[in-house]
Amino acid sequence: MFKNRVKEILKSGKTAWGGAISDDSDLAAKATIDTGIDFLWIDLEHRAYGVSEIRWIPILCRRKNCVPMIRVAGLDSQLIKKALDSGASAVMIPQINNPEEAIKAVQYSKYPPEGTRGISPFWTAFEDVSWDDYLPAANQETMVVVQIESAEGIRNIEAIANVPGVDVLFLGPTDTSAALGHIGNIDHPEVQSFIAEFPSRVAPSGKACGITYFSFEECKRAHDQGYRFIASGALLNFGKQAFTSNLNRLRNLESSS
Repeated sequence: MFKNRVKEILKSGKTAWGGAISDDSDLAAKATIDTGIDFLWIDLEHRAYGVSEIRWIPILCRRKNCVPMIRVAGLDSQLIKKALDSGASAVMIPQINNPEEAIKAVQYSKYPPEGTRGISPFWTAFEDVSWDDYLPAANQETMVVVQIESAEGIRNIEAIANVPGVDVLFLGPTDTSAALGHIGNIDHPEVQSFIAEFPSRVAPSGKACGITYFSFEECKRAHDQGYRFIASGALLNFGKQAFTSNLNRLRNLESSS
């Protein structure tokens, strides 16, 4: 009942494909989940809302066997606890710089004896789930995704990857470009070279590496490079592209007549 779909996919050597939502809309989340993605990225780091605004989205995910992944705003036990208690089965922690911080990320995400997470997962009340069933399985279900996006983090990739309990090392292309001295220029040769070598630095640990892109071509390239946890876009972006393309074609009906 509490097997993490993405963990199972990664364990089998296959790729977990995810999507993101650009707002706290339940409707947008449901439409995105219905595409068949393996995980939904719910961002609480850069967006102007919190756990209370997205409170139903993790539950919508769970009902469709889609892994709800909440990115918290930082390495904070309270933020991580709230994300998991709202129903997330994966938590993403940004700006992990060294193995000591990675150890804390795991500890904050797991119940004793593996960690220090406080016990009160309230999402279970809405799904008629007994704590007797959930609590013994919670640590195994929970995924810990740490983001590597600083110069210090880049230096410590191997040490971070070897921390027990870390499931995925996630490279943020934009922040990485800044860390490498080319802020915003993801296409810079040095940035692209690092992106290409990242999976080989993670591979010896047996952990998966992740990244986010929007186009098919970029996601395919990441897959070919060895990334196995890939956020492949957002409904809003794809919808805007399709709407714009269709609108231009419609306007051309008059210009060509």
